[in-house]
Amino acid sequence: MTTADDIFDQSVNNIQRLGLREIPFTESPTDLRSETLNHIFTGRQDELGPTALIALAQEMTDDEWAQSQLYQMGIPTEKVLKERRSEVGGSIGIAGKIGEKDLPITKPQYPTVSLNTLLNRAQKKYPEGVVIAIDDLDKQNPHRVRQLMHDAQGTLKGPAWFLLTGHPMGLMGDLLTSERGLFDLQLKLEEMDQETTYQMLINYLSSARIKNYSTDANDPRSVLPFLPDTAKHFCQVSLGKPRLFNRLGSTVLSTAANLQVDKITPDVLDKGLKAAEPTLRQQAALNVQEERVRALLQQRGSLSDETITIDDLEQLGFRSFSQILPYLERLEEADLAHQINQDDTKTFAPIPLPPADEEPPLDS
Repeated sequence: MTTADDIFDQSVNNIQRLGLREIPFTESPTDLRSETLNHIFTGRQDELGPTALIALAQEMTDDEWAQSQLYQMGIPTEKVLKERRSEVGGSIGIAGKIGEKDLPITKPQYPTVSLNTLLNRAQKKYPEGVVIAIDDLDKQNPHRVRQLMHDAQGTLKGPAWFLLTGHPMGLMGDLLTSERGLFDLQLKLEEMDQETTYQMLINYLSSARIKNYSTDANDPRSVLPFLPDTAKHFCQVSLGKPRLFNRLGSTVLSTAANLQVDKITPDVLDKGLKAAEPTLRQQAALNVQEERVRALLQQRGSLSDETITIDDLEQLGFRSFSQILPYLERLEEADLAHQINQDDTKTFAPIPLPPADEEPPLDS
C-alpha cells in the first residue's frame, strides 16, 4: 500500500535526480529578506531601492526611535521594548527604583509627521536616498487608492521617492493623469533581454543545486539539468517576463521530475511547455467571453485593430477592436498573451507554447 509519505519521498527523489534540492521557481518569494532572494535577483538594477518604509525601519535595528514606531504600530521587533519609569518610596530615607512596562500599542496620532521624522533619520543612514515602492497598485480597490492619494499628498511630496507599479492602461494610468502634480514621470519596465534571462536561469538553478558548479554562462554545467540548447529555448519562450519565467520553470521541472529523468532534453522541455498552457488557463479562471477571445487569438496568431475582421467582431459579439482590448489585456495579465512591437498599433500574440491537443470551438 502506497502512503502519502511514500509519494512525498518519491517526489523528493525525482527532484534530486535532476540535481536539485527543490524547485527554485516561484512567483512570489515567501521570505523577502532571505539569502535565496539575494542570490537569484537578476536585472532591474537601475530600479532597485529600499522597498517600503516599514521594511526600512525593520532594517534600522539599532535605531531605538525607529523600532519604537514599529512596536507601537503592532509590528514585531527583535526585542520587546519597555517603557521605563522612576518610583520613589520609603518612610525615613528616600529610596528610588526603576520600573518597566511594555510600551502600549497605539495608532500614530500624526502619521505624516512620524513618517517624515523616520525618513529624516533613515536618510542619515542611507544618504544616497530612500525609495518606497508599492507593487501591483491595480489589484487594490480603486476608490481606496484614490482616497490614499488624496490623503497622502503631503507625504508624497516629502523627502522620499515613491515608486508605484501597475498596468499603464488601468488605475495607474488614471493616477498619472489625475494626480500629475505628485508624480514626475512614467517609467515602463521592458522585458529582459535574452542574455539577462539566461543569467537569471543560472542564478535560480544555482540557488537550489545540490552540487555547486560554475555560474559562468559559458559553462554548460551552469544550466543543468537543462541542456544549453533547451535552456536557451526556455528563455526565449519566457519572453523576458519574470513571472512567466517562474510559472513555466516550475511546470517544466515538475514535468521532468514526474518523468523521472535527469536531464531536460528538447522532448522533455516540449512536454513541460505543453503542460504549462492548460495550467495557466486553469489559474486564470477565464470566463466564457475571455476564453472565446483567447481561442480566436490562438487561431489567428495575432490580433490588432488593423488585422481583425468584421466577421471576427461579429462572431464575438463586438463592434470594434477597442471593445476586445480589455479582454486581450486580461489575457496578457494572465500570461496567456503578450504585446508585440508594431509601431503605434497595439498587437497581441499568444505566448509561444506548444499547442494544446484540442482547442475548444469559438461558439462553445
